[in-house]
This record gives sequence, structure tokens and C-alpha cells, in this order.
Amino acid sequence: MKTNTQVKKNTNLYIFNKYINNNSKLIPFNVNINNSGEIKYLPPFSKEWKNSIYVFNFNNLKNLPLYNININTLVKNYFNLYFNYKFIFGKYKSPRSNRKSLNKIFTSKAEIKHTNSKATVTIYTYNREKIILRKKIKSMFKKSFFNKILLLFYDHSKIYKNITNNFLKKTMIILLHKELILLRRFKLKYNLNKYKFEEQFLYKLNRLISKFYNKKIEFNIVNMKSIILNSDFFTQILSLKLKNQKARIIRLMNIILNKIKLPKVNKVKEKSIIKKMVDFNLINNKYKNLNINHIIGTLDAQVSNVDKLFNDLYYNVKRQSLDYKKIYEIIFNSIKYKNVGGIRLEIKGRLTRRYRADKALYKAKWKGGLKNIDSSYKGLSSVNLRGFIKPNMEYSIFRSKRRIGVFAVKGWISGK
Repeated sequence: MKTNTQVKKNTNLYIFNKYINNNSKLIPFNVNINNSGEIKYLPPFSKEWKNSIYVFNFNNLKNLPLYNININTLVKNYFNLYFNYKFIFGKYKSPRSNRKSLNKIFTSKAEIKHTNSKATVTIYTYNREKIILRKKIKSMFKKSFFNKILLLFYDHSKIYKNITNNFLKKTMIILLHKELILLRRFKLKYNLNKYKFEEQFLYKLNRLISKFYNKKIEFNIVNMKSIILNSDFFTQILSLKLKNQKARIIRLMNIILNKIKLPKVNKVKEKSIIKKMVDFNLINNKYKNLNINHIIGTLDAQVSNVDKLFNDLYYNVKRQSLDYKKIYEIIFNSIKYKNVGGIRLEIKGRLTRRYRADKALYKAKWKGGLKNIDSSYKGLSSVNLRGFIKPNMEYSIFRSKRRIGVFAVKGWISGK
């Protein structure tokens, strides 16, 4: 009886083992079968959409276009704040003349990235007001006849140390009364310009924007050195200049195009087709198994630690004697679209000099090119934004109006 039970048990086990597939093979992790090329350059999220947000309830997205308009007007008006003319002993200026003035802080459209707890607002600025105020203060010290005395009065602590006679003090103040008022006025404007970028002023703007999204707001303000580096700047400046009836369109377009400096490159070499070959300098092609122990085992006996391994892989940068210039070149050369490749301007609308209903004018000028060199000439694949927008290009449009009608200014910037 014991033998029969044992046979029955074995037959039952045989039934379960019969349908098991034993042809499976163990494949180790991180093994590359095909040779891989360079990683595609993915542009930042802000170039895809100005407002990146993900919500489960799509009804919350309906108000976002309106919020974007209100936030951009808030940011623009915040950076255009100015003192009352009575406070700084100046002449009266209408709000219209202040809006048309070019001596202010130009801002781009806000780029907002949302998370569950906060929203990061990125704003690009060009501080033209600060540049002009510095020039005016320097010119006062150069042109003034009482140059040495002005330097004494600029710091109040030096007045009482260097000047002891009260009568001499009064006469100097009377002579330099206008210069001191101007200096005080420029200094107050300069301080207001500086405080706009600090937390004690940005806190009030933070509270206004947080009411739209009911989140914490974090600002990321990037100060640009030229108007050419962002298309929102020069389209806005052109629209302000073209409000004047006597403005010459082609002359204004040439002024902006002349500011751009294209890099000197070999165009034949730059636009040549790259042969699709295996680059064995890449880690993925150099070592099929990316496990560090496996890589160290395949190397020579001289390589005994991980530091030497990474020094050989990444341009031989040693930790003992760090060459910061070389590290800077490695990081900077890995960034794409850092040089300006070209710029294009288009102006269309009611821009005739006479006050009558003439046909709309259309003017276009460009310098350089807007094509993506990697995809257009070299034969490399590139990632498009929203399916049709090139990743190396930035576009903006600014609308304005005159007495006879409306006009628009379009601008494109390409990088390479």
C-alpha cells in the first residue's frame, strides 16, 4: 500500500511539471545589444507651454488664459512703478508719457511651472533704467565745476570732518543746491529700482499672484544683458517707438538688427552632413555592461579605484589639481543653442505717416538664419515643441495702436 501511494504522488507532480516552459534564459541588467548614439537635446518645459500644469478636473484649466493675462499685467505694472513728482521735486509727467518712455525695466511674459504646493514664476528682465541712472550720476561728477566738493557732499560723514567753517558750509550748499537735488533724485530712483528685485517688495507681488492659484509663489528673475537675448524685449521696444507718427520703420529695424553679433564659424563645416558612425567615446558604446564592478574588472591593473575611472572617461579632470577653466568649458560646451543664430522682424498694420485710411504696410528684415542646423543640414534628429515649433527658436508678438489704426510687431530668435 505504501508503494501505491508513493506512485500516485509522483504522478500528480508530473502533471504540474509537464506544462512548465524551461526554455527561459537569464539576461543580466544594463546590457546594450545595439550601438547607441548621442542623447537628444530636450528643450526646457517653458518653451513648450508658458503655463505648465496638470489637474484631474479640467474645469480648473478654463480660467488659466485669463490668469496669464492678469499676471503679466501685474508684473509689468510692478516693474514700472515710479515716485510721485512732488516727492522728488521733479516736473509733472503724465502716465501716458511714462508708458511710452524707454527708460524702464522691460519684462518678458511670465513662465509658470506648477507643483502641488507652489508655483515657480520665471521672468526675464532687461534693466534699462539702471543703466541710464548710472550714466547720469557719473556724468554729474565729471561735468560739474565743483567736482571735488560734490564728492565731499555725497557722503554726509565726510562733510563735518573736512569742513569746519559754518559760513563755508552754507555758501557751498547754496552754490550746489541744484546739483544736490538732482543727485538726491537720481539716488532715490536708483534705490527704488534696486528694491524691486528684493524680497521686501516682491512679497507684495507674491500675495497678489497667490490669490489666483491659491499656492505659494516662488520667483525666478533672470536679468538679461541685451535686448537681443529675448524676443519679448525688442518687439515691445519697437511697438513703443512706432507709436510716434514720424518714426521711420526701416531705420528702427536696422538699429535692432545691428545689435546682434553672429559668431564667426566655418559655414561649410557647420552645415556638412554627419556620417552615422559608432562613437566609442560614449560610455554606452565603450562598455556593454554599465555595472561599475564589471567596468573596473575589464580595465588594466593600474586602475584600482573609481576616481581614476571617471577621470579617464570625463576629460581627465583630476581632483587633486582642479582646472576650473576646463570644467567650465566641459559644462558650457554641453549646452546647445547658447549662441544667437539669427533674428527676424516683421511689422504689419496702419503705419502710414498721413492721417488717412491707407492700406496696411508690411515690412520684414532679418539677419542670420532661423533653421535648426542639426536637423536641416547635419541630418540629426531633433525634438519639436507642440509638434511644429522648432526647439532652437523663440517667437513673440506685440500688438499696439495708433491714431489711424492697429499694428503688430513679430519677432523670432534662433540659437545654434
